[in-house]
Amino acid sequence: MIRLLSTKLLLPQEVEAFAALGFQVESLPLIRVQLSETIEAFPQADFAIFTSGNALEALQRHPAAKALAPRRAFCVGSKTRERLESAGWEVVTSFGYAQQLANYLVEQYAGYSFVFFCGESRMETLPKVLAKKGIPCHECLTYTTELTPKKLAKHYDGLLFFSPSAVRSFLVANSFAEEKIFCIGSTTQSALPEGVSSYIAHSPTLEGIIERCQEIFNNRQT
Repeated sequence: MIRLLSTKLLLPQEVEAFAALGFQVESLPLIRVQLSETIEAFPQADFAIFTSGNALEALQRHPAAKALAPRRAFCVGSKTRERLESAGWEVVTSFGYAQQLANYLVEQYAGYSFVFFCGESRMETLPKVLAKKGIPCHECLTYTTELTPKKLAKHYDGLLFFSPSAVRSFLVANSFAEEKIFCIGSTTQSALPEGVSSYIAHSPTLEGIIERCQEIFNNRQT
């Protein structure tokens, strides 16, 4: 059976989805998310922006901040969209990548203001693009990400990465050998050392990672 290592914790049903296709997957979380104990005041804005479900979870814990947040949002990621809508937010639209969202906002919403609920390690893409066009976007820190590196104790056929932070954490205690490396998106892939080969999921979702693993390994047993 093909052995995979996920660098984030997977739910039982997600592990089962891999197993159904002939993959044995283990989880070894390499980062820890700390939700902010307080959220600083932020200006009123027309729309909210989320690129992570962690930001939404943090905001939900602070009723006062939540009440001041605009109820219409743009986001990155289908899972983040699902969480927003389940929490009662109106999601105007969502994209797979921050660059796609940034381009869309510049083209369609240049006359509006935004508050970007994010973590301290968020990518510069959205803020830079909006700032360049003079579009008001206030960044509101809602969580931090701590690296929790661990030395691998065994060999795996494939390694699954879901964030640039997880890549950085992995490299603190390990190096890449002959494993096949799978990244949820191009942003995560960009954190890999130069010259390291990897595969990007067809869509920036866990399902996209699974499909990519199936394609590359062709579901063959090892």
